Amino acid sequence: MIKKYLSNSNNDIMLLPKASHFKRALIVSLLPFSLSYSLDARAGMDVECTPNFDLSESRSFNECSNLPVLTPGNDNKTNILLLLTDLGLAQLQAQTEVDTHIWSAFYGYVPFEADHFLARGGNKIANQRKTSNKMAGYVYDERCLNLSEAALQFNAQVQQHLKLTAHEKQLLIQARSQIQSCDDKQQFIAVDNNWSQLAQQYTSYLNGSIAFYNANFSAATKIYKVLSTVDDPWLKETSQYMLIRSSLNSAFATGVDQYGDVDIHKINQQLLQSVQDNIQVYLKLYPKGEYVASAQGLLRRYYWLAGRQDLLINEIVWQMQNTRSPRYNLDMAALPAEIDRRIFQNTAFNPQHFNEPFFLTIYDLMQMRNSNDPEFKPLTWSALNAQKASFKSQPKLFQYLQASHLFYVQNKTSEALSYLPEQTNTLNSYLELSQAFLKGQILEKTAPNQATAYWAQLLKQSKNQDQRGLFEVALAQHLNEQQNYQAFIAKQPQIGQINLQRDYIFHYANEQSLEKIIASDEATTAQKQAALFVLLAKSLGYQNYAMFNRYYIQMPKDASQYQGWESKQEKYQNLPPFAHLIWNGTTISPQLNCANLPSLTQALEKTPQDLNLKVCLGEYMRSEYSYGVRAQIDFESQTSPTVKGKLFTRGQVYKDVISSKQKSELTAYALYRSVQCYAPSGYNDCQDRDVPKSIRKQWFDQLKRDYPQSSWAKSLKYYW
Repeated sequence: MIKKYLSNSNNDIMLLPKASHFKRALIVSLLPFSLSYSLDARAGMDVECTPNFDLSESRSFNECSNLPVLTPGNDNKTNILLLLTDLGLAQLQAQTEVDTHIWSAFYGYVPFEADHFLARGGNKIANQRKTSNKMAGYVYDERCLNLSEAALQFNAQVQQHLKLTAHEKQLLIQARSQIQSCDDKQQFIAVDNNWSQLAQQYTSYLNGSIAFYNANFSAATKIYKVLSTVDDPWLKETSQYMLIRSSLNSAFATGVDQYGDVDIHKINQQLLQSVQDNIQVYLKLYPKGEYVASAQGLLRRYYWLAGRQDLLINEIVWQMQNTRSPRYNLDMAALPAEIDRRIFQNTAFNPQHFNEPFFLTIYDLMQMRNSNDPEFKPLTWSALNAQKASFKSQPKLFQYLQASHLFYVQNKTSEALSYLPEQTNTLNSYLELSQAFLKGQILEKTAPNQATAYWAQLLKQSKNQDQRGLFEVALAQHLNEQQNYQAFIAKQPQIGQINLQRDYIFHYANEQSLEKIIASDEATTAQKQAALFVLLAKSLGYQNYAMFNRYYIQMPKDASQYQGWESKQEKYQNLPPFAHLIWNGTTISPQLNCANLPSLTQALEKTPQDLNLKVCLGEYMRSEYSYGVRAQIDFESQTSPTVKGKLFTRGQVYKDVISSKQKSELTAYALYRSVQCYAPSGYNDCQDRDVPKSIRKQWFDQLKRDYPQSSWAKSLKYYW
């Protein structure tokens, strides 16, 4: 069954099938590729990001912990945006996505996730495209990117058209309002022969849009091709432009598999050639057209699909150098992702195409990284110096790359210093910030006693969030070691990033520093509470019962409400889980009863070697109440302890009970628990030193032999 959906008096009426079956391409592009690549490269993947404050590792790639300086360890996209900013093409918005609650603060201003940094980027020089990609991060299929924007443009054109009647305008705008989504297949609009020729043509254009949003690119191309020959100027030009987008998507779809991945080698070359032809035709017919910037931008996507990296790079460089051209179309929020994915991550990647500072810098830093890949070949000193002529316009940038190579690759720190400015007088660019940072890293190795003063001075000079955040991280490492707790507390401390304050309190502050923070009149309530919980957790974990008991009474009166993320009231959710320290004891068996936590620790303060009491503390430690406490202890046990005492481990307590040779209910339970420490994975969950499986079998056999009637022996079927 066939029905008319397009009419044009200058051509034969095009007959379109009422229902056709077309393969829907995934992630189909309508605009330059720079809009189609999600800024969140981990979208749909369960990746946990945490910052790394060890700046000495800035050679190792880490997308979760980037710095506002040109370093090998940064994600390529971060380095790209930094360079674009220094070139005056991009500008960075102030960072707003920082953690503000000290108990749960992981990210501050620096370090940052690469994708969060990219979200701050924007154009310093406006591009000439008539459409934007503000929704690029929120739509799955790029076909839908400008759906609402296109509706506004269409409606505005119809409203101002002098040859359309008021009734026709109403019908057309109403019809356009029905095209609201590209998730569902839209029905074509039947063209009424009683309408004026112009109204029929505009209706046909809407059918072209419906076909386009339906991913029916073949039908859309046919409609746009007809309409590109009509008399109406707007319809004629817009349809000619849409021919580019429709043919581009049609070609792209031939290389997309069922999972949405594209193989450019499988793309239909005939369809791909039509993309280039349509771009050239539009630019020739409309050199000053409404869509000339966007059409020029689509060239980049064509070059990528055609495998012409050389032309793609040349086009990007041309765009960067011709920002006042009506064809300037770069979007700084998306360009870093486009460059990284379509050039540096491309299987056809060839650095021989690089001959200017921008791309060479990204490549050089990438080749200075640490790598476990046996086939990886780091950039050589001779290869770097061979690029000198290409950096004729940016000699300071080249010297910085030389210094970076000497420092990161060759470990020649003293020589690296000679390639950097002697004085840091200004920090007006990211290159100057990078130079200052690298000089500080050199001092950390060659004159560490001078590094503290160096970072402190730069912190005073800092002018923005990136600078202050970077220097705070660098300085904090020294203040941590010095136990300078005063630098981290108060309402306006020297180290202002909340996550660095948290890091100090959690991981570096010793007993004395924690006590001073709790007692300080300058510390905020949040800082005091964090210090109090950490001190309680560590003193309990390291069996300093006197200290635990002394500070236990300082918990908030409503401590039971402090349940962490499980708190019923939102105000408690980002506060220390003091409720986890309110444990009412338990009954192990009729003979083994455990008192509540404060009673237990008071008894342990008097008789710390009492095995019954220690087994009871083990019951608390294996309960869900101890999660927050164990988190502190687990980290502390992997580093140099910041508190005095011996680490409490359940496994050692059970071993002590077994070795006591007492034939009792307590021994039976200790044998049972010792075996269970390894259940069911075979890995020890009791924090003490592992024992071989033969010892575990001895425990199992001893329990079965000496306590056959105990509930523990009856319930234990295996050993691990």
